[in-house]
Amino acid sequence: MKIAIREGMTPGDTLPEKLAFLGRMGIDGMEIDRSSALPPEELRAIVAASGVAVANVPGATDLLDPDPAVRSAALEHTKQRLHLAATLGAVGALVVPQFGGGSKLPDLSPLQTAVELESALFVLQLRELRATAADAGVPVFLEPLNRYEQHLVNRLEQGTAFSRQVGPEIRIMADFFHMNIEEADIAASIRAAGEDIVYVHVADSNRLQPGRGHLDFRPGFAALKEIGYDGYLGIECRIDGPLEHALPETMAYLRREWDAA
Repeated sequence: MKIAIREGMTPGDTLPEKLAFLGRMGIDGMEIDRSSALPPEELRAIVAASGVAVANVPGATDLLDPDPAVRSAALEHTKQRLHLAATLGAVGALVVPQFGGGSKLPDLSPLQTAVELESALFVLQLRELRATAADAGVPVFLEPLNRYEQHLVNRLEQGTAFSRQVGPEIRIMADFFHMNIEEADIAASIRAAGEDIVYVHVADSNRLQPGRGHLDFRPGFAALKEIGYDGYLGIECRIDGPLEHALPETMAYLRREWDAA
């Protein structure tokens, strides 16, 4: 098990400063966001000099926009990010189908509802990304979010349904905060998703750092071990207290719970 954290949560004015801070903290990887716009070779050199890995890179979030030009740009952006992920040795490119409660696409009932139309369009978009992912050697992975943040992919089984329709180049993330809202049984949902899970986010029940809420991580961690997961636990949450104090405490908590699971 390795621990990562988002770039936006990390102090520092420049990427080298942020990576140096994470190195001092003993963090294994960073989820880059703003710095992903840097030239790939410059970015790779900065990362290589730091000793901290890049855990994942963000893809587009508007693959389901009603404007074909926006969708096309989102596809090209995500294809570029897949190659960037491969260049940097990251797990892959993270994709969220859409944000917000309602569909932007029309309801064509009785032919198709808006959600059915979104699902069909998303399959086509993912199939467009499949060849690039295969060529790059890294997957697109989908993040199921809770119902208050999106409506198309809320549970792991909904993410794996897209993976199994499109192919092994499409995988999923398991996020404990969202699973705590949407899954009836977190451990069972992880076991059912199995090897489709290539990345994990951790936050507690109140979206603070793990250990500051009431979420029991051990059953989920045990399930991750059962499916052979040995990748990143990415910290994505609000932080209570100064990060330089909270981060070592959180890392110790995660390692203790993982070892005990």
